[in-house]
Amino acid sequence: MLISTDKNNVYDYFRRYHNNVHILIQGEDSDTKCADDPRCIYVDASSSASSLVPPPNGTHLNLPIWKLFHATWWNPIAGAGPLHAAFTLSPEPYGQYGGSKTYYLGYSVEPTCLNIPFVTWSERPRQAYIMGKELRYFLDPKYPLTDSVGGIPAQMRDDFYRVFSEEEDSTFLAGQFDLSGAEGYAEPPPGIVQHARMERTEFQKLISKSRVMMGTGNPVLSPTPYEALCLGIPFINPIFGWNKADPANRNFWDGQHPALIVEGVDEPYVYHVKVGDRVGLKAALKKAMNTTIDRFVPPRMTVKAVLERTKTLLETDWRSIAKQQMLAMHSDGQKIEPDKYIDSS
Repeated sequence: MLISTDKNNVYDYFRRYHNNVHILIQGEDSDTKCADDPRCIYVDASSSASSLVPPPNGTHLNLPIWKLFHATWWNPIAGAGPLHAAFTLSPEPYGQYGGSKTYYLGYSVEPTCLNIPFVTWSERPRQAYIMGKELRYFLDPKYPLTDSVGGIPAQMRDDFYRVFSEEEDSTFLAGQFDLSGAEGYAEPPPGIVQHARMERTEFQKLISKSRVMMGTGNPVLSPTPYEALCLGIPFINPIFGWNKADPANRNFWDGQHPALIVEGVDEPYVYHVKVGDRVGLKAALKKAMNTTIDRFVPPRMTVKAVLERTKTLLETDWRSIAKQQMLAMHSDGQKIEPDKYIDSS
């Protein structure tokens, strides 16, 4: 594997070691715009001019377009890069729940969370951890305790946490909230205790003592709920989209972590609670605080599973797939000519 922050080095390295380079992964924030650079992508100069990239500089050691992949955290509508979804690497299996059919590479939380000692239930205080770094999450329509009548002022005065803590002899803990985007508010709803910012390992040790982690609707697709499950902490997954005529139909649910819905990860590991359902949230918190679970890692997120997908990524014949993709794009009216980018070698 070659790692470089200088795009000129990327071109130079590929020309030196091109026989050993299977793929080039380009980050979404990368300055290496390889697909738009004639020094990088191979183009057959004998073909007619292309609208995608200008003619190359005469060398056939430029990167074949089928070795170029884009990594992005979010689900792009069509995929990133010139060859769209099939050549886009994603952290979540977006294609399983209505998103673009990207190449699901994924990641594993095992290397970090398994190094944190498992805290037995008897050693854990009656503590619920509220996930989220920004105070504005409490103002968002995805927030589980959204008040459709009283609005945001009522949400920020809501005594749900204080009353629950008194009734259940428990504590709601959260990190120090960033106040950006929450103008007019400086504190979370009453009953939430904030702790100071800390390093990742110390944070994991802190949350490992919790009995439940509660999502606030944001941020979506965060790794933190997976870390919690790996530490033996159930997660309350806010559901902020559903079919009002058929609210129990999970096919129409949308939540903070869609994959946990689609894959059927349910109680006692994940409690799916609809936004605005105060009774359901209270019941989920009580049940989760009194129901022990072991460490849980979704099968697709084990180190073994990630390595298997990485192996497939490196061993797949992407050249033929790229040609099929470009033929389909060309027939769909997009100005991309397969013969310019896929040579006969």
